[in-house]
Amino acid sequence: MEHFSKPYTYAVWTKDSDVRFKSTSGGAFTEFAKKIIDNDGYVVGAQYDKDNLVEHVMVSDYDGIERIRQSKYIQSRIGNVYCEIKDKLNQDKLVGFCGSPCQVAGLYAYLGKDYDNLITMDFICRGMNSPKAYKAWLNEIEKKEKSKATRVWFKYKEGGWKSSPRRTRVDFADGHFKVYEAEKNLFMYGYLSSNLYIRPSCGKCAFKGVPRQGDITFADFWGIDEKYDDDKGTSLLLINSDKGNKLFSLIKDRFEAHEMDFNSIFEGNPMFSESVKVPAEASAFLKDLDYMSFSDCLKKYHGYPKKNLFILRILRKVKRTIINR
Repeated sequence: MEHFSKPYTYAVWTKDSDVRFKSTSGGAFTEFAKKIIDNDGYVVGAQYDKDNLVEHVMVSDYDGIERIRQSKYIQSRIGNVYCEIKDKLNQDKLVGFCGSPCQVAGLYAYLGKDYDNLITMDFICRGMNSPKAYKAWLNEIEKKEKSKATRVWFKYKEGGWKSSPRRTRVDFADGHFKVYEAEKNLFMYGYLSSNLYIRPSCGKCAFKGVPRQGDITFADFWGIDEKYDDDKGTSLLLINSDKGNKLFSLIKDRFEAHEMDFNSIFEGNPMFSESVKVPAEASAFLKDLDYMSFSDCLKKYHGYPKKNLFILRILRKVKRTIINR
C-alpha cells in the first residue's frame, strides 16, 4: 500500500444536478460509488439505522448509495462490516470502503494487507461526535415536535452551500419537516464552536496530513476560488494512489474537474493537518446528559449562540477564507 506524499488535487462537482444538491459538497463520492456498483462491486459507507444512529453497511445498488450519501457527523458502528469486506475481497469482488481516516486504517489492520480489488475512500475529518450527545439532541427536538425523526440532513443546502453548516433539516414521521437554522441549530453550533462532544481520541489524531489512509480523499473545498464556486457545492478531491488515479480516470467525464495546487487546500481546510482541541469539560458534559437536556447542558458548558452572530462563528471555524473576501 503506497500512497502519494503529494496527492493529485482537484476541485470537482458532478454534472448530475440532483446528485449534487443531495450531496454534502459536490457529489464526488456518489460518482465513485456508482462506478464500483457498475462493475458488479460493493460499496461500504455510513447510513442511519431505524433509530437514526449511524452504522456502516455494505450496499450493492444505487438505492443503497442514496442511504450512505451525505456527511453524518456521528461516530458510526462498524459492527461486522470489516469481516463482510474480507469475504467479498476473497471472492474477487470489487469493494469500495468509505470512512474516516481512522476507520480506513482499522480496515487495513484487520485485513493485514492491501487488496488490488479494494478501493478505500476517506475524508478530511474534524472529529467524530458522541452518539450519546447526538441522541440527546434528537430526543429533545422529537419531544418538542411530538413526532419521531425519520431523517436527519446535516448541512442542508437549500439556501446555498457556503452557508450550509448553519442549517440542519429534520423530517418527522407525521409528515412535516423542520429546518433548524442559525442560533436554533444547536447540535452543529456545539460541534463547530465548543468541541464538547467530539471523541477524546480525536484531540490527538494519528491520521492527519499525508500520506493519506485512503486511495481517495473527499472534503468540502472551502476557500476555493470564486470561479470554481457557484454556491451549489464543490468537492475537494485528493487522489492518493495509483488505484485511486485509475478509478478517477474512468469517471472523470462525469465531473466538472479542475486540477489545483495541493497547497491551496490548507487555508480553508486546517483540519487536514491539525487535530481539534477537545476541552477538559467534555467528559463532564457527557455525564450531565444523563439527567439534563442537550440544550441545558450546552448552555451550562458553552452558552447559547447569540442571534445573528451564529453564521459568523461557524464560517470562521469552517471556511475562514470566505469571510475574508
